[in-house]
Amino acid sequence: MLDILVLEDQPAVREVMTEIVQDLGVEIYVGQASSLSEARTMLAKQPWQGLVTDLSLGDGQSLALIEELREAGNDMPVILVSGFLSAERLQQAGRLNVAHVLAKPFDPEVLLDCMRTFLTADDMDDAPIPKIHKHDNHRLLPEMFEMDRRLGLLYRMFDEIPKKHDVSGVCQATLSLALEMVHAERGFLALFERKQESLVIVANKGMNDVALTMQCSLGETPFRPLIYAEEEYLEVLSSAGASQACWPDVSDDAYVAIPVSLQGIHMGVLCLMQRKSSEPLKSEERHLLGLLMKELDTLLDNRAVHAALADSMNQTLIGLVRSLEARDRYTKDHSMRVGHLSMVFAQELGLDEETIQIIRTGGRLHDIGKVGVADAVLLKPGRYTKQEFAKMKAHPGIGDSILKNMDSLVRERLMVRHHHERMDGRGYPDRLAGEDIPFEARIVCVADAIDAMTTHRVYRMAKPLSFCLEQLRNNSGIQFDPQVVEVAVSVIENGLVHTQANPTPKNTEGLMPLSASDMMEGVLHA
Repeated sequence: MLDILVLEDQPAVREVMTEIVQDLGVEIYVGQASSLSEARTMLAKQPWQGLVTDLSLGDGQSLALIEELREAGNDMPVILVSGFLSAERLQQAGRLNVAHVLAKPFDPEVLLDCMRTFLTADDMDDAPIPKIHKHDNHRLLPEMFEMDRRLGLLYRMFDEIPKKHDVSGVCQATLSLALEMVHAERGFLALFERKQESLVIVANKGMNDVALTMQCSLGETPFRPLIYAEEEYLEVLSSAGASQACWPDVSDDAYVAIPVSLQGIHMGVLCLMQRKSSEPLKSEERHLLGLLMKELDTLLDNRAVHAALADSMNQTLIGLVRSLEARDRYTKDHSMRVGHLSMVFAQELGLDEETIQIIRTGGRLHDIGKVGVADAVLLKPGRYTKQEFAKMKAHPGIGDSILKNMDSLVRERLMVRHHHERMDGRGYPDRLAGEDIPFEARIVCVADAIDAMTTHRVYRMAKPLSFCLEQLRNNSGIQFDPQVVEVAVSVIENGLVHTQANPTPKNTEGLMPLSASDMMEGVLHA
């Protein structure tokens, strides 16, 4: 007996696909799953001889499930079906050894032909393969598939895209969905810089083979009628070189373009190219694109307000830190330098731009908890007693409490709380170790230590970079993350870190040099 699992989130389509599979002409059991989570449970309970699955499910994409199966050593044959299969997804399916890829709508006999490849010689001997039975609802299969596709697009429009927290993520997700709506392979979303009369691409897909200019003047494109509300829609089916290309150095001369609006004002353009059909867009496709643009308008508006509030709050908190540090001439601008150095390390580590900026802000805010430490401790000119050091060690937890209700600073909060953890688990406040320490916090930890070592403090003079390099190398894997240390050493050796250490330092009366062990104690409560 063959056990075949059918994974499809639309009940009517799932039933039809099950009926088709049951017409295979051999003894067969067909299991049904409506979600990835349900399929995972069923796959774990028993072995299956094949999987027939839709690409887009309510809780994700089946390619992720197939990848899990392959990584677990499960090489069962898979038939993947979808209303739209981009070149990128086809390549991914090929890498995952998907047996067959079918585009909806498909003829039932095509699915059966694919299923027959699942059969072994013994299966073939057991029973002849009859012709497919024409069930009444098979005639409705194309309509079911189209309804399924539209429902899936609407679900993603109102559920997936709003989950993107930043403008860039919203724009990229919107572009991807728009390409599927019109069965296009590539495109871009550009926003209008009104002062410069230029367009700036903020999201693109399928354009990797083009030396893409990310910004150009509006006059170099055909989009002026869209930006200035003279047209609500542009569609060029085949220009044969007669009309203007949609973007400099982009050869596609057939495209669909619609304006991107914010509060009813046109402030960008969405351009979709390389459609599978050379026919004009259907009214249903134009309607879906219109709904998508209205949703984008709402999301951009909300995020613009949210970003403005978040930026104002960030600047207020950073101002608080700077005021706090300004009380002590030795720590003035410490957090600004840590933020900058953390950003440099993040760039050298190849992190994405959003993460780099988050780390920069986290570095600037890392000592905000010191606002809750008494001046008698914070500004003490000598070394701390054990009790005073315990009070100083409370500042990461205090900073965490300050930021805990600020939704826009979730990742920054982790750096504030954990920048004094150590790789060996002997740090504070939570004694985390190794990979349990957030990576961003490990970056700030190293930047904090470097600035503490290379600037004058009330209890000692700044140390030279040679000392700093020695301490980083000696404590790599013990106090500091080895990967971050490697980058930090490279940055220092390339002359990107400056130190106040000087053979004849000025204005350092009363500052005494310390031993290496004393120095590292100072770093801990920098």
